[in-house]
Amino acid sequence: MSKIIIAIVMFLFLILIHEFGHFLLAKASGIKVNEFAIGMGPAIFKKQGEETLYSLRLIPIGGYCAMEGEDDESSDPRSYDRAPAKSKFLTILAGPVMNLLLAVIIFFVVALNTGVATKTIGGFSKDSPAKAAGVELGDEVVSLAGQEVTSFTDISTILNEYYKNRDKDEKIPLEVLSNNESKTYEISPMEENGSYYLGIESKLRKAGIGESIKLGFIETGKNIALIFVVLGRLFTGKIAFSALSGPVGVVKELGNQAQNGLMSLLYFLGYISVNLGVFNLLPIPALDGSKIVSALYEMITGKRVNKKFEEKITLVGFVLLLGLILVISIKDIINLF
Repeated sequence: MSKIIIAIVMFLFLILIHEFGHFLLAKASGIKVNEFAIGMGPAIFKKQGEETLYSLRLIPIGGYCAMEGEDDESSDPRSYDRAPAKSKFLTILAGPVMNLLLAVIIFFVVALNTGVATKTIGGFSKDSPAKAAGVELGDEVVSLAGQEVTSFTDISTILNEYYKNRDKDEKIPLEVLSNNESKTYEISPMEENGSYYLGIESKLRKAGIGESIKLGFIETGKNIALIFVVLGRLFTGKIAFSALSGPVGVVKELGNQAQNGLMSLLYFLGYISVNLGVFNLLPIPALDGSKIVSALYEMITGKRVNKKFEEKITLVGFVLLLGLILVISIKDIINLF
């Protein structure tokens, strides 16, 4: 039960950071905020501020920063609809940006506490094909498939590129330096959801503050790139729909990571924060991305998108998105048992 509570709190924290980004920029831009809510459904706590109602709601799957005139017509001079296009753009953009900045901070903390990956093998995963082939702890990776490995993360990139147009049963040559002696092993990697693994873990070295800050940005960038790789594989059928997770699946995995230690939990939290930020930037109706596109259109052309058309598109997008979340959540709930 405790891991479920921790997971829910962590998930709501990511929502809080996202919505707080919208809230801060709305207030700074003079846009009226009617309600700032964490969670959905019936309110279990409410407090009326000078202008804004602050609420905590029963269902922990989202939240919102309800701005006057954001989704409907309003004659209020401080409504979102009457704000300058630049203010709209920055207010909506602030939510995803807050999630990405949070991810940078989290990955910085993880790097500072766990260290930096080296090319030296420090461990093996369960049923590791590399270990089965004869690779040993302390071996230093030199090359993979004839390509030089300059950092441990190169291994994943080379592996997945290598098997783009090859049979998954084909072996890949791994060159290592073992006790100052060069050795090459032919390995059949593991495959999971279209990605390939050798089953090796890096030996870590201590990182300073400056290097950890740099790694925070690098790790965030890598996770952003990974999202688009996964989306590409999803649309090309290389990853099954069943591999997707909704709020229920995320909370479950957060609970699992909590059992693996604080740094594992924090890393996964950073990963989810990146996903939340990037996903909301996609130009899909009902997500931040569609409103960003509308604001950009207004900034460039000086014309507003037809409000009634935008409302209809947003409603359709919201219904489809809600349906998708519902289907994925049902799948996640089934997988709990």
